[in-house]
Amino acid sequence: MSDSQAQAAGGRNVQRPRPPSMNRSQPQLATAYAPGAMFTWEGGKGACIAAPIEGAAIDFSGRSTRRDQIFESMTEYCQSWLARGMAIANNRPAPVYEVQLLDSCFFNQTRRGLSGVELASDQFEFLRPERMGYIPGPLVYRCDQCEIVREYLSPAHQLFDPLPTACRAHNGERECKWRQLDVVYVHWSGALEGLSPYRNTLDAQGELRKIPRCQCGAADFRLIKQGNQFSRWCFRCTGCAAEREVYQTDPLSLAWLKPRMDEGVSHEWSEINMIPISYRASPVFYVQTARFIVYDADPDIVTIMGPTRLTDLTDRVAGLHGFGGSDPSPERIRAQLENRGRAGMFGIYESILRQADAARANGQDASSYDDMARDMLQAWYNDGDVDRETQASSRLQQQIIDRAGYARRYDPIRSTVEHDALRRRKLTADQSADLRTAQADLCAEFGDPENETVYSARVDEALARSGIAEARLIRDLDMVEFSFGFTRVSATPVTVQKNRPMPVRLVGFPQLPNDKRPIYVIEQQNEALYIRLDSVAVAEFLRRNGVMATPPPAPRTIGGELIESYVDFGMFLPDFAVRDEAAQSRSRDIASTVYLLLHSFSHHVMHGIARFSGLDLGSMSEAIFPADLAFLVHRRGMTEDLGNLSSMWRDHNAAFLDYLVSRRELRCGSGTLCDHRGGACPACIMIPETSCIAGNHLLSRAALVGGRAPPWDADQTPLAGYFEVVRDLAAASEGG
Repeated sequence: MSDSQAQAAGGRNVQRPRPPSMNRSQPQLATAYAPGAMFTWEGGKGACIAAPIEGAAIDFSGRSTRRDQIFESMTEYCQSWLARGMAIANNRPAPVYEVQLLDSCFFNQTRRGLSGVELASDQFEFLRPERMGYIPGPLVYRCDQCEIVREYLSPAHQLFDPLPTACRAHNGERECKWRQLDVVYVHWSGALEGLSPYRNTLDAQGELRKIPRCQCGAADFRLIKQGNQFSRWCFRCTGCAAEREVYQTDPLSLAWLKPRMDEGVSHEWSEINMIPISYRASPVFYVQTARFIVYDADPDIVTIMGPTRLTDLTDRVAGLHGFGGSDPSPERIRAQLENRGRAGMFGIYESILRQADAARANGQDASSYDDMARDMLQAWYNDGDVDRETQASSRLQQQIIDRAGYARRYDPIRSTVEHDALRRRKLTADQSADLRTAQADLCAEFGDPENETVYSARVDEALARSGIAEARLIRDLDMVEFSFGFTRVSATPVTVQKNRPMPVRLVGFPQLPNDKRPIYVIEQQNEALYIRLDSVAVAEFLRRNGVMATPPPAPRTIGGELIESYVDFGMFLPDFAVRDEAAQSRSRDIASTVYLLLHSFSHHVMHGIARFSGLDLGSMSEAIFPADLAFLVHRRGMTEDLGNLSSMWRDHNAAFLDYLVSRRELRCGSGTLCDHRGGACPACIMIPETSCIAGNHLLSRAALVGGRAPPWDADQTPLAGYFEVVRDLAAASEGG
């Protein structure tokens, strides 16, 4: 490649065209075809790289809660990513730097550590994934006959200097058979390049350069393939026949680490060198996504989690879990109403209190005014606008402080506040249906009083056999899923290369023409199945498994005990991701055992729904509320909701309920192999990892039917299954 060609390829002399765009489903465009993804067209011909284009921007005006929840989720995600990635410095001689873990759009380079995670709202633009651009890539070609490699730096460069047609192997008498190379260089920094024979280097001034020729002056190389192993491939100069290994240096790592190596820091070339990967055989792109339930009607959900409202959060959690308390003072009531945007209501309440005081001062009966004030205050309690003054334990108060460092996804304090909002906004008669009661669209028995009674008795008995205290169908559950970046080589913050842990960089999507980074947002409204387990059965399940001696005295709850004793799971569940007993890393406790039960139960429910509704397992997901002994299973589809869950219940509720407690349905085709590894595998209770909230960790059939403890459990005594506990409690009740 000549210098003039390189100059043209750099875009100085050639106008770069706007990339063409493609149509796919919104979930596909936000994930599999998000910017940076490599893909081939149907038939496997022509590889391309997805690129961002301007699209349908989302205006969150009037819906600031959604915007705030997205940024809060991203901030927590980046902080967890950084913390886990920096921790590998303890297992290697060389240090780890923040730039190796987070892109500049997620991190302020003037700071260090977690305090440097900073997301400026003006750096990002929310887009609805309706169309995605693409450009050809990698632009490296090889002639199958003469083995010559030709590299282009851009589509404009290829247009300016097209591939030659005459093949050197036949003295120009035959046409070349050019083929786009399906092997690329990738690096855990997020870089991806075509299989170029030209190396990235630093010149004497520290500038990054790629010299497009051999030392002899020749510009062309042949790619010699000797077998399928990349280590046996090499580039051979057409001029001097000198050979070069198939490897490349990562530009970011080279610029950052090479000067430090020269200063004596113990970095190695294995940290800098990229690795060759066939993108047809191995994934080279891992999109990073998150999702949450929307609480537009409860903006307090976001603000109450802030560091300035620790007292309010403590009061809320203590009130939800029976820590006791009294009515707040009028000043506290006013402050809470102001925080929740209801300040206008306090004037009426204050006026009633003044009238009551005036009546008593005049020797009159003030009971009617007192009743009116009490009714208003009780309504505020019920709606979550005002919290009672509580007597929180010192342990709960400390957990409220410590939760700032907890993984947001598994934080039981956050989830219990969200569950309270869900209960008030969606688990009501007009927003959801109690499945114990006959409904016009949910059972054929509706309209016949006698059959309705039979239906209710049958469902009630079946739910009791399953240990379910409450089951409801939510008709419209608002969900938001969004993707905001990607990684290469690994989907987690750490990858092992050359037997050495390496930090994986979380990269934001490439910039739009307006220089903003896109965040692809999918807003959904679908049906969901809500299930809450029986607290008595859960307490006995915990007792038999050795994590709670006795149930807490009323009005205290199991959830209160769980929150007080919670130890952070971590964003990527490092303590629970082990598959080998030798790596046992956690003792079972209330939080891990309850989550194991709820998570396993939710997967079992999803498998049942998939069987009787026709929905694919990948089209469903879950939300877990451990402190409230509840979970949600919801549909993720973007197409119009066809009532899959409601029609499944209407047509197959009896079979579905029988399925839940059938031991036969909780066996695995892998048999003892799956049981030995903890009772969860793709052949039984797992679902696609992109749908599972915990990446298929903290999961075991043994939590439901008993059996071997999962590998992470340091106890390793067999688990008593929840269904076994429910059955024994029912038998004891009948015997009594």
